[in-house]
Amino acid sequence: MLTATRPAPAMTGPRRAPPRPHRRPSAGRAGRVLPPVILIANTLLIVAWWLAQGRATQFGSPAGDLAAIGQIGALLGAFAVLVLLTLISRVPWLERRYGQDRLNHWHRWAGITAVTLLTTHVIASTLAYAVATDSGLVRQIADFILYYPNLLAAIAGFGLLVLVAVTSARALRRRLRYETWWLLHLYAYLAVALSFAHQITLGRDLAGDPWARAYWIALFAGTLAAVFGYRWLLPIARAFRYRLRVAEVREETPGVVTLTLRGRGLHRLPVQAGQYFLLRFLLRDRWWKAHPFSLSAAPDGRSLRFTIKALGDDTVALQRLPLGTPVMAEGPYGAFTAARVTTGRIALIGGGIGIAPILAVLEDVDRPPGDVVILYRTRRREDAVLLEELAELARDRGHPLFVSYSRGPNPSPDPLRPDALRRAIPDIATRSVFVCGPSAMIDAARASLRAAGVPRARIVYERFGY
Repeated sequence: MLTATRPAPAMTGPRRAPPRPHRRPSAGRAGRVLPPVILIANTLLIVAWWLAQGRATQFGSPAGDLAAIGQIGALLGAFAVLVLLTLISRVPWLERRYGQDRLNHWHRWAGITAVTLLTTHVIASTLAYAVATDSGLVRQIADFILYYPNLLAAIAGFGLLVLVAVTSARALRRRLRYETWWLLHLYAYLAVALSFAHQITLGRDLAGDPWARAYWIALFAGTLAAVFGYRWLLPIARAFRYRLRVAEVREETPGVVTLTLRGRGLHRLPVQAGQYFLLRFLLRDRWWKAHPFSLSAAPDGRSLRFTIKALGDDTVALQRLPLGTPVMAEGPYGAFTAARVTTGRIALIGGGIGIAPILAVLEDVDRPPGDVVILYRTRRREDAVLLEELAELARDRGHPLFVSYSRGPNPSPDPLRPDALRRAIPDIATRSVFVCGPSAMIDAARASLRAAGVPRARIVYERFGY
């Protein structure tokens, strides 16, 4: 059974930020529809261009069938690569609209599509040439390497893309350190660069058509400009502008610390409570490592606060950061903000360290007493990070807070079952519900909320991982 808790306030009260007006997405339904329309329009344009050049007439012979399949596979596969790069380019409009976790999910599917199409292109085109010239497969591959300009580089690029795809498979990804996976993932950019030239010089659909070639070059240039502009140039520019440094390192519980960063002009930073940053601490052995951390307090224009749990070697090291360490913050990212509220009443459900962005959102929203209900699920009382601050804020605002412990001398039943949710929050089906915590908890909460009558559109969540 869930029980309300009223622990004593902390010795130092929590930081308070005045409620700020929430910036809601302005494009509405049109903003959600536009990206798929652009995707479909470009796909149809590529296919139409291929058909207009008479490539479908190749069908009818073994060599012609294979050549046609290889050509359309190459065009659509290359376009899928550009799509997957765009999805992780951190374009603010896309990121705010869909959230990075959803974009990452689509990025993985775009990667599977791209590798499948490009593998089809490689196999079909090689077989087509071998059949047309009546040469063996090995001889044809040797001819490609020796006599076809830019094809050796394209073969190397394809190999790198396959390497990135294989190491992104979940079973293998779990075995890799984040840094190893991240460095391998950078090879995707090299793969695109190595493969580009042969499309222009050897691709029959581009080499003889200046309009098609210009269109293809514009697609590549626009994608790479978005990637390097938003993922590299903008974070560097913001690092110089805001000059963030570690101002405080405070232990919350064993293995959990709160980092406070301060800089200059932070009131100009377009950040909302609940969002996250990729933080890069500029020390000799850490400058190249970036990890995602959510805000654990609403931004006040003077500082940014993050509460971090030691989950690996890198997060353990963060608990001993020297004061004054310079920080490059890439972001803000994420759509886990009060701008996603679609009804007057709200329910906030946090598990473990996922309570950090929940606290930030609670601090940010301005609702009458009782309009916000908080449910905090953690292992034991001693593991309840930020509980005193959360309880004090809930008490000050007049919002019910329920805390549930899964272990210890008196563990509570699972509070995320549909019947338990309805007992604790009778009007749960009418509320906007924010959920943050481990992936398994998010999945369980989503299923229970749907069973309790909460529409899918009112469940706000984000996963943090790679």
